[in-house]
Amino acid sequence: MSDIEMNMFQTFIKSLKVLLLVYVCLVIALYFKQRSLIYFPSWKRPVAPKIAEIATVTTEDGLELQGWYFAAHNKNFPTLIYFHGNAIGIAAHLVKINEYLAAGYGVLLTEYRGYSGNPGKPSEQGLYKDARAYLNWLKEEKNIPVSQIVIYGESIGSGVALEMIKEFDERGDYPYALVLEAPFVSLLQMAKRRYFFVPVDWLLLDRFMNIEKMSHVKVPLLVVNGQLDELIPNTDGQILYNMAKEPKTYVMIPAGDHNGLHLHGLQKYVLDFLAGIRLRDLDNTESGISQE
Repeated sequence: MSDIEMNMFQTFIKSLKVLLLVYVCLVIALYFKQRSLIYFPSWKRPVAPKIAEIATVTTEDGLELQGWYFAAHNKNFPTLIYFHGNAIGIAAHLVKINEYLAAGYGVLLTEYRGYSGNPGKPSEQGLYKDARAYLNWLKEEKNIPVSQIVIYGESIGSGVALEMIKEFDERGDYPYALVLEAPFVSLLQMAKRRYFFVPVDWLLLDRFMNIEKMSHVKVPLLVVNGQLDELIPNTDGQILYNMAKEPKTYVMIPAGDHNGLHLHGLQKYVLDFLAGIRLRDLDNTESGISQE
């Protein structure tokens, strides 16, 4: 090997070492900063609307959180417990629930740790603890049984919703229904798509493995996707829907993107879905009476 070739080889090795060092530093940075790439909370505590009751809950790890509760106008109607996505906070979701309130349903807008002035830092297990606390509040403070609760999960909230469904099923307790808005198969799969250049399987702490929990869905299910969603592939929602047992409903909103489904008729689809459950329950009741 000539001197020129040797110099070129040594330069190549040095460059390779630099690139390797940069890559290792990038991987380390992603590991320690990963939750800041998943959760984007609004830190300021918003002013609750006058018609809302402050739902103050204490989690199993001792955090005191606040959500907003809106009582059902129709006492025969269930209450939706709403688990929102990974960004902003509770106030941004008020506009999404007005039609449910007007139709007579109750709504509990939950707020996670680290969001909207709540203490703590968000994580997968942390959000599960928050959800349990809010569900317990509905039961203990409002005497609302699980059978009169609609579990509603939006985006990353679909992971929270499905974990609650799993835990209910393991106890033999079943909510009124489950609604998944723009759900994903798993956060692990999403991370692999976006960060394909790093060993996500080894690094990711919060995985939200929705696909592994679909066998626990034994209540009426509604899955809603937006055709223009560029964040979560529509196929994710379709995969989850196909794994579920009947009764189930799938809706694709042609003009909807990830965050704007409520601007394109989402509430009507949810209300129609819930009305269909009531009609089925009524038919079953009448059939039971006629057979006696």
